[in-house]
Amino acid sequence: MSKSLLKDEAARQEIINDLDTCLLVEAGAGSGKTSSLVRRMVALIKEGRCRVETITAITFTKKAAAELKGRFQLALEEAFAEELDPVKKVKLNQALDNLEHCFIGTVHSFCATLLRERPVEAGIDPVFEELEELDDAALRSRAWDEYVLHIQLSDPKALDDLSRIGCEPGDLKDFYETLINYPDVEIVQAAVPLPDFNRIRCELYRLLDWGQDLLPDQVPPKGWDDLQSLIRKGVQHRSIFNLEEPLNLLNLLSDLDRKPRITKNRWAHPDDAQNALDAFEEFKEKYLLPSLRQWREHSYSVLVDFVQPALDYYRDLKDERSKLNFQALLQRTAALLRDNPEVRRYFQKRFTHLLVDEFQDTDPVQTEIFWRLCGEPPKNAPDAPWTAWRIRPGALFLVGDPKQAIYRFRGADVGAYVQARDLFHAQHGARGVMSITTNFRSCAPILDYVNDCFAHSLSAGSGQPGF
Repeated sequence: MSKSLLKDEAARQEIINDLDTCLLVEAGAGSGKTSSLVRRMVALIKEGRCRVETITAITFTKKAAAELKGRFQLALEEAFAEELDPVKKVKLNQALDNLEHCFIGTVHSFCATLLRERPVEAGIDPVFEELEELDDAALRSRAWDEYVLHIQLSDPKALDDLSRIGCEPGDLKDFYETLINYPDVEIVQAAVPLPDFNRIRCELYRLLDWGQDLLPDQVPPKGWDDLQSLIRKGVQHRSIFNLEEPLNLLNLLSDLDRKPRITKNRWAHPDDAQNALDAFEEFKEKYLLPSLRQWREHSYSVLVDFVQPALDYYRDLKDERSKLNFQALLQRTAALLRDNPEVRRYFQKRFTHLLVDEFQDTDPVQTEIFWRLCGEPPKNAPDAPWTAWRIRPGALFLVGDPKQAIYRFRGADVGAYVQARDLFHAQHGARGVMSITTNFRSCAPILDYVNDCFAHSLSAGSGQPGF
């Protein structure tokens, strides 16, 4: 396809020519995201903006990193062969000679590089090892099993506290895993007293007695309506289960937490249906919902108290083995750059230009790292949040497609992408955010069909990408 026919050719030229502006490029599927990144890397070297040793290219996977390294080398060789300017030719040749000193890899391996160079300031063992995902999963499982065994042998009260809220240790492993996977999320916890079970039980009995008197003596021809069924269920539970036991009472209250519909012709008198519904809704708002909410808040506090030591047990196992998992690599690096201005300035000289591929799959901690590595805080506010920092001219290049953000289960957050896009726009205006859309991967009939299907289902808003 001739370049002159490309509708987005102007944007593609800006990527390789406007080297002193930080850019966020929204690139559709098959539009050449990685090619655009490689071309900018070559242009930065050829135009003397940086040396190959000070370029950092971040990719999402190790496989993508290996591919990017190969493509970058080929692009340098082609540029060297075609270049006529002797000064630029020398720069390209130097880049080829020192290509092994250019960092191209995943964000986690990049963070490991920074931490290994300044372990003392980061507060970690200099000989730490990266913990791969499968090994980390095995270590998490081992830590949980050992912790539960320890509790069973030495702390029966903790098990009694769980049993009192109807829970067993095995029910909490997923909760434990969630807390480990999101260590940057603060656990908000406050001790909440138990609800007044006597009061809620008294009000429930009063409602059931009153409601039962309004029920028809016989099953209506078309069966009981929703509210009648709920009243009957409550009466049956009271006769079968001991509602003096809090868990039995709470199970019934949970079952009654519905929005029942009434059918007036199934009641002895139509007014009875409405009166019963009004009484049920009043009971629900005044007693049922507040009691359930208070119970869940109380139970949450008990659950956190049980799981929190398991998190510490897992961290201790990692520390004993000098292991850092992927999330720890990110958090330690963010803290290193945030809390040590001297270290940050050192790395800013080491890595002058940062280019990130597949930016839609990054998370908020990664975005903070990029900003702290490429930016500076306001002079009158050195402790300002990273979102207030100003990026050095041309230091950061991001390319991604929010419609391809599919790694939320690994912490990726399209909201982080949207936040970065807004920051770019605020700092650079329309020049800072651009799009390339020409698709080289699929033929026109396929593209027309896909566009027709998704134009109606992809709409911007609430952090979602637009079509």
